[in-house]
Amino acid sequence: MGSQALVDYRNQMRGWAQGCCVPVFYRDDTFRLHNGSMTFVDTGTEILGITAGHVADDIIKYCDGSPGHGCQVGCADLAPDRLVARHPKLDLATFRLSAPFVTAGNGHSVTVPSWPPRAPRVGEHVLFCGYPGIYREEKDGQYATAFLYFGGLVESVSDRNFGMVLRIASAYDHGHERVPANADLGGWSGGAVFRVVENETLARLEFAGIIYEYSPVWEIVLAHPVSCVAADGAFVMD
Repeated sequence: MGSQALVDYRNQMRGWAQGCCVPVFYRDDTFRLHNGSMTFVDTGTEILGITAGHVADDIIKYCDGSPGHGCQVGCADLAPDRLVARHPKLDLATFRLSAPFVTAGNGHSVTVPSWPPRAPRVGEHVLFCGYPGIYREEKDGQYATAFLYFGGLVESVSDRNFGMVLRIASAYDHGHERVPANADLGGWSGGAVFRVVENETLARLEFAGIIYEYSPVWEIVLAHPVSCVAADGAFVMD
């Protein structure tokens, strides 16, 4: 594959990932603006919005529909009663969406060959994707923030999470202007993690997990696998 073709293909993959991972905006009781991320997923049974549990907690707490207290997901308004479940131990939550909602949110749903997706293994190439608040902008009552992604190899795996060190200073590409080392990436929570599946000529992205924690000091990002999410959005407990 030529250099321009490679750039075009990388941009296509980035655009696809960005379409199924969207920003979430809401205000707290003091009307301070917050944001997180949510991933649109079609399990074959339901269309879900999967996010970090602490993002869902804020949506339930603050987004009562009163003036200034809505929840914008992508370009759509999310009602808290769409919540399916909040995991009692893991930082995960699911919302029941629909094809029209995803379209209104200016996105598309990711699918996988079979549900649930397999959790990543150490050494696998992955992309961590989301919308950090440091790039959030507000104008005329509308919100926007930049899509950010980092690629690398999974470095740690447990039955609860997997993660890697971003090493921002030496990162080759992250979908945005150069990110400062040790930057605060709050707002990434709820963003998607994709496994990069490669063959001799092409690569594709396969949904693998949800970001829930990031340490600016150590530049460590952690995600939960979604193997505990049933096809209807409920959680399967061990």
